Amino acid sequence: MSNIDYIRTLYAPQDDLLKQIDAALHAVNMPMHIGAEEGKLLQLFIRLHNVKKILEIGTLFGYSTLWMARGLPEDGKIVTINRDATHIAMAKKFFAQSEVASKINMLEGDARTILGAISEQFDMVFIDADKIGYTTYLDFAEKLVRKQGLIVADNTLLFGAVTGDCPPEGVSPLAHQTMREFNLRLADPTRYFSTIIPTQQGLSVAIKLF
Repeated sequence: MSNIDYIRTLYAPQDDLLKQIDAALHAVNMPMHIGAEEGKLLQLFIRLHNVKKILEIGTLFGYSTLWMARGLPEDGKIVTINRDATHIAMAKKFFAQSEVASKINMLEGDARTILGAISEQFDMVFIDADKIGYTTYLDFAEKLVRKQGLIVADNTLLFGAVTGDCPPEGVSPLAHQTMREFNLRLADPTRYFSTIIPTQQGLSVAIKLF
């Protein structure tokens, strides 16, 4: 048993619904969601930071959405943004089967357009969408997260490619440049108290100081 499997088994076991989502994504060759151990970590952040309102950029089939919704208090809510019609349909199906459906509000359409129309403040933003959009999403997150709120982002090690000055073969130069800029911005100690947790894909966690 690997270290990850040990952690998942002991601390972050998946229930039947999460297993269904995982299986559905693998069936269409899209296993692009956080790991169960990261889901549990997100719940830990939510509880430690007394988070009640979350904005999620990138829903896919709703795997991470459910982990976070289950970590919220009774009066908590999560707003998640989903663009693809197939993904929206699958997420709706899975949300309807969950015990936290009332806490989830899925907005349908292009994230940039939707984010530009949101005016409320959130305790936490979770970014897990197209990698070339990360700096744009950070621009919006800086406006929509309250002072001392959390900004969390997945895949910020860019599959191990972000550490090099030049992207390796198969990695988009624009995605490489964008992710390095994103990480550099979050590393600014005058604006954030932050780090990257070295999960399999890298999970950035930042407290907004301004």
